[in-house]
Amino acid sequence: MPDRSGDLLAVRSTEALEHALSQVEAYRSWRAFDLGTKASIDARYRALPALTKRLMNLRTPAAFVSGGRSLEQGLRDGQIELVTTSGTTDDRILNTWYQPWWDSSERSSFALNGHARRVATGEHREAILVSPLNVGVVSDHPLPLDRRRLGRFLYLNELVDPLAWPDPHYDRMLRELSLFKPAVLEANPSFLSRLCRYARRVGARPFQPQLITLTYEYPSLVHRRQIQAVFDSPIMSSYGTTECAYVFIECEHGRMHQNTDSCRVDLLPFRAERASPFMGMLLVTTFDNPWRALIRFDTGDLGRIADHPCPCGRTEGVTLASIEGRAINLTTTPDGGLVTQADVDRRLAAIEGLDEYQLIQTDRRSYALRVGSDGDDPAVLPRAEQAMRELYGPGARVVASPVGGLAPEASGKYRLVKASFTIDPMTFVEPSYWPPSSPELSPRD
Repeated sequence: MPDRSGDLLAVRSTEALEHALSQVEAYRSWRAFDLGTKASIDARYRALPALTKRLMNLRTPAAFVSGGRSLEQGLRDGQIELVTTSGTTDDRILNTWYQPWWDSSERSSFALNGHARRVATGEHREAILVSPLNVGVVSDHPLPLDRRRLGRFLYLNELVDPLAWPDPHYDRMLRELSLFKPAVLEANPSFLSRLCRYARRVGARPFQPQLITLTYEYPSLVHRRQIQAVFDSPIMSSYGTTECAYVFIECEHGRMHQNTDSCRVDLLPFRAERASPFMGMLLVTTFDNPWRALIRFDTGDLGRIADHPCPCGRTEGVTLASIEGRAINLTTTPDGGLVTQADVDRRLAAIEGLDEYQLIQTDRRSYALRVGSDGDDPAVLPRAEQAMRELYGPGARVVASPVGGLAPEASGKYRLVKASFTIDPMTFVEPSYWPPSSPELSPRD
């Protein structure tokens, strides 16, 4: 990671760190790790523990509020609300939601993409196609449009299980896109790809928004290929979390740029002999949220640093070649090498006719690959199986089987790659970057 001690990001990072250590109760015990003002800001951050979701769940949301503010008063006044993030039980966090801070982070991130900067004015019409478990209205039956419209937003889908979508539901979504004419279509990539596959089957030409933004889950290249088959619109991937808001945005050249107005990003790099170069775990420090101060928050996601400058010319903060997926979706080769969700996805996305997949590592050498295809090409399955054998290398036992459809997790998001056993990502981190043993957050009063 480059030294940033002289730039604006270093100033913002210093302000965030010193404020948290002096004003936020949760970090009281972290003061002992601070190297002090004589050290560079990067060195000061590197000396700190990582803030895990487990540690956050040890404390109430009030412990992360800036000194002098009352969480209870903020809730009574309607300035904030408490929401539970989606995910597995271990991943869920009771989060303090402050809408003005979220909106500010969104605006600054969209400035990093030329299409979004032009289209996302804050007054534009936006259609949203996601699981209603993530955002929108949940229903077990179709709802009229006026029940799914909120100001300039239209929620296209209210049904939780995409495998149970009937043809009239697809037809309604396509029809409403034409009627609503959104400037931006924000979508869960797996849900939008399903709509696109239907559109191709029936020969429909969807309304073309000025921009498609992919969010809420890992943007598989398989899904992106299906979306590009029916949409000519520019596509922008947005990476963030409920806790951190907008962290990275894809520019016009396909790189992911850090939203430096909103956050600092540190990387815990993986050991070169165990993983692809320039890859590691993402730690995020948020700026300017008085209701939720996060320092070196472990998002649970992996990124791969770009190895040469981006043609767009942006150089501030961290530039990623790709988001590599979540740490909980890591798998390993039989000899112990690390394989990310993106590694799997890049191989399978090259197989024409493969529409969806899920790979499960069942033991150190065994991998079950489930493949879905709307076509009748008998070569899809053996090609997919061979691609995974080549990826995992000698000794890998890969068995591929066809599947009629894949269901999302209980969170409403798809998990395309996973292991049936625990893989600790810290065992892959370069030892010189290991954070100090995380203390329990400051004792409760």
